[in-house]
Amino acid sequence: MENTNTPTERLGKLDEILDQYESNLGLSAYSNNFHDNSVHELMSMPRQQMEKLTVDQCAEAALALGGFSFYLQRSYNREIARVNWAEGAIRNVISGRESQYRGSWDSQYYQAANEDGYTKKLLAIKKYAQQRADRLTYLASSVKNLSDLYINLQRAKISRNG
Repeated sequence: MENTNTPTERLGKLDEILDQYESNLGLSAYSNNFHDNSVHELMSMPRQQMEKLTVDQCAEAALALGGFSFYLQRSYNREIARVNWAEGAIRNVISGRESQYRGSWDSQYYQAANEDGYTKKLLAIKKYAQQRADRLTYLASSVKNLSDLYINLQRAKISRNG
């Protein structure tokens, strides 16, 4: 990744490299859109309706929610990788320059980072990715817990009927 590229171009190259890494691990290609319409319905289903589901429907619900949980975790991981990349790139560019400013270390850091257009763009990428990651924090585990609820409901139905 050359310094002559814009921060956005460098981020795109990083995403390509990490996508290839995930592909080499056996993961399917990442998509920005999750295409299972049943997930929203499953997450907002009232308890009375949940209890009416069959054993097979509970298994399907757990599978759909487990897939969505994986998607959310993967999305979170992508944003954190972007935050870490931007932070490292900023530190690389401003290394040594921050000491010429006054104030706390954070103040010196931001003064040095806001000094030129390149690092300002890196800061914007970092801020945007961090905001997205913040929105995703704990959602994957919450959806996984809901998936587990459907598994437990399925088991209860099997033991009741078996």
